[in-house]
Amino acid sequence: MHKSIVNFSLILCGLAAIAALGLSGGHASAEQKEPRAKTYSYATKGLMEFQDSGEHWKLLLDESNLGGRELEMAELTLPAGEVVPGHHHGAVEIFYVLSGTLGHEVNGEMHMLTPGMVGVVRPEDSVRHIVPKQSDVKLLVIWAPAGEAKKYFDRAKDTPIAQK
Repeated sequence: MHKSIVNFSLILCGLAAIAALGLSGGHASAEQKEPRAKTYSYATKGLMEFQDSGEHWKLLLDESNLGGRELEMAELTLPAGEVVPGHHHGAVEIFYVLSGTLGHEVNGEMHMLTPGMVGVVRPEDSVRHIVPKQSDVKLLVIWAPAGEAKKYFDRAKDTPIAQK
């Protein structure tokens, strides 16, 4: 099996475990849990897409189709030569590189991420992203817990490509 598929599978298994813990209510016993109505989608092509300054965003998962606030997931394409200034997040941010190269600078330490690699940012970290001029980079971005996507997708109200 291709190395990037294995890495991606491991990420998704880890996220499924996080989501399962959140959905189960932690350590409560079976008799303490109340049955939960199905509030999630079993399959989706995403919720919303928009393009802004060459960045292409596609929101894949949020509370509306996941049924909880355990995580959010987006597909992001950053254009060649893009520099995203230093910033912080209120949640863990995980990048999985689908294509291209991403300069992933965390707390002043640069990491060049290529397809199949993962980058992680914790809320206390300062992060900056640099896309080399050779080509765009396409990423899967996961935030846990949810809440970060709003910062980006609120812009979609002004510049929508499509809403699903």
